[in-house]
Amino acid sequence: MRAVSVAAGPSVDGSAAAGGSGEAGGSGAAGEPFAVAAIDLGATSGRVMLGVVAEGRIELVPARRFENRLVERDGHLSWDLDALWTEIRQGLADTHDLTVVRGLAGLASIGVDSWAVDYGFVGPEGTDGGERIGEVIAYRDSRTDGVADRVAERVSRQRQFALTGIAQQPFNTLYQLAADDRAADLPPGSTLLMVPDLIGHLLTGVRRSESTNASSTGMLGLDGGWNSELLDAAGIDRELLAPLIAPGERLGTVRPELGRELGTGEVPVVAIGSHDTASAVLAVPAAPGTSPVAFISSGTWSLIGLELPAAVATEEARLAGFTNEAGVDGTVRFLKNVSGMWLVSESIRQWEEDGAQVDLEDLLAAAAQSPADRFRIDPTDEQFLAPGRMADRVSTAARRIDGDDPFPRTQAAVVRCILESLAETYRGELHAACRLAQVPLPERLHVVGGGSRNALLNQLTADALGVEVVAGPMEATALGNVALQSRTLGALSQEPDAIRQLVRASIELERFRPSVPSPAPDPVTAR
Repeated sequence: MRAVSVAAGPSVDGSAAAGGSGEAGGSGAAGEPFAVAAIDLGATSGRVMLGVVAEGRIELVPARRFENRLVERDGHLSWDLDALWTEIRQGLADTHDLTVVRGLAGLASIGVDSWAVDYGFVGPEGTDGGERIGEVIAYRDSRTDGVADRVAERVSRQRQFALTGIAQQPFNTLYQLAADDRAADLPPGSTLLMVPDLIGHLLTGVRRSESTNASSTGMLGLDGGWNSELLDAAGIDRELLAPLIAPGERLGTVRPELGRELGTGEVPVVAIGSHDTASAVLAVPAAPGTSPVAFISSGTWSLIGLELPAAVATEEARLAGFTNEAGVDGTVRFLKNVSGMWLVSESIRQWEEDGAQVDLEDLLAAAAQSPADRFRIDPTDEQFLAPGRMADRVSTAARRIDGDDPFPRTQAAVVRCILESLAETYRGELHAACRLAQVPLPERLHVVGGGSRNALLNQLTADALGVEVVAGPMEATALGNVALQSRTLGALSQEPDAIRQLVRASIELERFRPSVPSPAPDPVTAR
């Protein structure tokens, strides 16, 4: 895959982005090139990326990509964390080798991001070295069925949202823990760590909970601390939770024996926006002064919403299913989760298991030629949460709005149905977000992540909303990860717009303008 070059440009104070202070190994004096590693884990794949800062530019280079698959373990859908850790170690070794090839002084730092809500347990320090206890059970597992209702009997749903601002999704960490029969039998001194914090612990031996990922748990209060009322309601021991760390702080250094294995040495590990959406939204190339920033982080999930200075924790927002997740630099991502390209990827998986050969680009081209406005589904329906026979479920659930066919009969028709349904859902959810936040509909919507390359979906979204859609960067999460590491090392100004200035001035963006007249404005969001 080709490298993505990101020119840093001058910082807000007028100086060019340059090497760090030298506090982190490999960064050197100002103006010297340095390299960082971004570990970026998604729900279907992972990667380790090399970010090289040199001559006022960041070059993003894939070092290793690998699959992330759900496995059946002890009766639960789980993540194969051992396989992930093997791939991550190899990826870091490969990243270090790339720095050697380029004549650089090794890695200056490492940052880790991943999907949210899932966690593992780490045993007490001692002869076992604080090793993981049990599997990392996946949010798509069925163990939380009905658990949210049981917790609500102790703390009402209204109260939970008022305390945290987090939507009560069935897979929230709070509910996973309430359903986790392992927690009561853990030895004293054990710790719960979210997935990126767990990787950070494997790297450094340090136990911390990074705040952007912690905010997704349903256990972190709007005051920024773990909420005792909710922990008690779910039967969670406060001592199980690690101290919080903010994005941009130094977590620790790579353990000596691991540094020797990888060839990296004892380099710093930086806490970045470890919730992958936090890093992705950090890399949204919005113009300075844009407020609010409207975004879709488009991948397995479509996360659509607004970047705001404060949470919208009203009862109306709760009933609408919105959530308030902590962002970098004290921002809040006020957003709605929609099952995004998961619907397409799972449909393709079904067709391939049935013996078909499917090329995504060819399939999207066929969907673009497929008749429009024939069928719709509700992408937010919980029936689409679990894996398995997705194309069949889409066809069964599809509501006919035109034509003679009772359901989508072809692969292209299924994909067209999914994408048109997503675009209409984006329209409804963005209008709702603006109404709830009491802000006007923005003039443009930024789409970042892998879904930003889906031209058909971007055009359908522009048409549905009647606003310009700006697509890119595709590797937004890795860019946000690398950029925050760079700022921590002193390579970027601390000014609020410095990272977005870097992205905005450097990447190639694609713009999609409505091809049909704009729909009538929502009388509430237009005020």
